Amino acid sequence: MKRVKKIIEHSFPLRMSLYILMVAGSVFIFAFWSYFRHARQTVVVEAVEQAQVKLNNTILQIDKVLNSVEIAVENLSWLVTDKLDQPDYMYELTQQVLRSNPHVVGSAIAFEPSYYPEKGVLFSPYSYREQGGIQSKQLGTEDYEYHYMDWYQIPKLLGKPYWSEPYYDNGGANMVMTTFSFPLYDAEGNMFAVFTADISLEWFAEKVNEVKLYPNSFNYMIGRGGTFLVSDRLEAILNESFFARPLLEGDKGMLETGHRMVNGESGMARFNRDDTEYYLFFAPVATTGWCVCVAAFYSDIFAGIDGLWNWVITVLILGVLLLAGFCYFTVRRLTEPLVRFAGSANEIAKGNFGAELPAIKSKDEMRILHDSFETMQKSLVDYIDELKKTTASKERIESELRIARSIQMGMVPKIFPPFPEREDVDLYAKLIPAKEVGGDLYDFFIEGDKLYFIVGDVSGKGVPASLVMAVTCRLFRTVAAHFHTPAEIVAALNDTLAENNDSNMFCTAFLGVLDLKTGNMQYCNAGHNAPVMLASSGEVKFMEVKPNLPLGLFGDFPYEGQECDITKGASLFLYTDGVTEAENMVKALYSDERLLDLLAKQWNNLPQTIVDAVLDDVNKHADGAEQSDDITIMCVHYR
Repeated sequence: MKRVKKIIEHSFPLRMSLYILMVAGSVFIFAFWSYFRHARQTVVVEAVEQAQVKLNNTILQIDKVLNSVEIAVENLSWLVTDKLDQPDYMYELTQQVLRSNPHVVGSAIAFEPSYYPEKGVLFSPYSYREQGGIQSKQLGTEDYEYHYMDWYQIPKLLGKPYWSEPYYDNGGANMVMTTFSFPLYDAEGNMFAVFTADISLEWFAEKVNEVKLYPNSFNYMIGRGGTFLVSDRLEAILNESFFARPLLEGDKGMLETGHRMVNGESGMARFNRDDTEYYLFFAPVATTGWCVCVAAFYSDIFAGIDGLWNWVITVLILGVLLLAGFCYFTVRRLTEPLVRFAGSANEIAKGNFGAELPAIKSKDEMRILHDSFETMQKSLVDYIDELKKTTASKERIESELRIARSIQMGMVPKIFPPFPEREDVDLYAKLIPAKEVGGDLYDFFIEGDKLYFIVGDVSGKGVPASLVMAVTCRLFRTVAAHFHTPAEIVAALNDTLAENNDSNMFCTAFLGVLDLKTGNMQYCNAGHNAPVMLASSGEVKFMEVKPNLPLGLFGDFPYEGQECDITKGASLFLYTDGVTEAENMVKALYSDERLLDLLAKQWNNLPQTIVDAVLDDVNKHADGAEQSDDITIMCVHYR
């Protein structure tokens, strides 16, 4: 041991090689460990996002079908009351439910006992699908006393519509299904019948099994009490509970997950079953209270990253061995002429550059190197320190600007179409800052049947304008909740922005409130560019607006509002002056005239097509010139 230590102490190449290997090995190991740790976290996040997206899409489809069934039954319920004097007409109504909704496999109108004395105690007209057609029969018999069925009793007790837990209907459709029950009441408030629609559990199974995250993943759906409704094990359907095995094994984690599922929560859980690790992703079906789940093997999720890790470890070991040999022979060769180079270095380094260097206790070549470069150290250290400070300062500023841009762009809506559930309005908007951050803004939301929207332009550019933009965006929704008319909202925004406005910054804005039922639009303009109305007739023109003052200049300014009616099929085009004042290489402006000419060709297109066409035309006009101002565009189409 002493001999080895003595050899190391008196051999600079060997010591240098060992130091390099220790540092390089530590750095490599830490870097690869950090990378793969981050990569695994990223894989989990992506797996959760992918699972939630697919689950939500599937649940959205299921909810859409369930809602359509509810609407079909509710829309026909009034006819039952209207035709009570024609009991046989009830067969036609049940057939109509099946014709109006292809997902319904059966429908019944189950009346209270002896409601029609001439029809007997049990009278329930029932229609169902059979051999590609629709058949009808009388459901109530001695063998099928429907008054005691859950689908009849529960809505009667609750006094409201109800989706039943899936069951095997023996005597009706003769299949596993779920039933939507809609209780019917007479003028005195007494229930006289239950109007139903059935959906086959096989359809739910098809929808659930469409979710395929990984090659070996499997899906299932549980009911409100935890019973398996869809499963890869057919014997478990309607016979086993999700809680059975966790209770037997005392698995508190899975029991907690099960309670979250039946309570209507969505999320992810990690568990181990039969020495195999799984990830469980789940989300609720809002209409029925059921829960759709996807179980994926740990090995499937991390197959790619684990394979890469094994390959990297192998390459790392081989690399360290090669580096060890290369370092030793290279350093040994390089250090041999150091004594000779030291004399020349001393001549070059002569001057008054005295600086204290770390003490060197070794008696090898490093002592000579220390003496040679001692006079140079001071200037090099100062230069490097200054360079580090400059570089760090620049990187910090650039990083902060990138973060500020990300925060700013996250404050404006960016999911389009924003209201996919509504058929009366379509909207698209885009914001392009001239610098890392800018002062343009837009926002919108629907309250009741009214669309609130705003487009604004803060004076100046860069960070100061972005701060005013952020404040204005946040204030818009807050203030709009407390005032009714655009003029009141604008006045409240102005008063708030004018307080302590030492920088004298202001914001032009156009704010509108569109009644989606009537097409009446109230609006208030605060020194902003007049929007363009694209009428359904093809006429394109600027709207008449009262200029008013921009926001933030003076408090208590009496803003004047206006209103107009928008016809169906018309569009409203709003923008900031970054569009019409966009410059090309020779400083020529894009102009209002060119904007109107382009919109006249686009008036009957969708909002996104119109916005993209204008941006393309502005870029064509700029012809490579640097963007001089923020650009914001919003297009609202009233259907």
